[in-house]
Amino acid sequence: MDFDEPHGRPESATIEHLNDATLGSVRKQQHRRLAHAACNQARNEFRLQAERGFARWIEERVRGARAER
Repeated sequence: MDFDEPHGRPESATIEHLNDATLGSVRKQQHRRLAHAACNQARNEFRLQAERGFARWIEERVRGARAER
């Protein structure tokens, strides 16, 4: 892990939030850890893909339920 500038490189140190504050979590130090920038970005992208997939799944179920009426 690299703490030197310039920041933003894949090996740069970042703070990863384990419990996302945008989902209602309280920002506490115990919910943070160091992570490589590339690892933190990959984890966030994976989470976003999962959220989008779940939203599509819900939409399909709602459309299916409406079509059955």
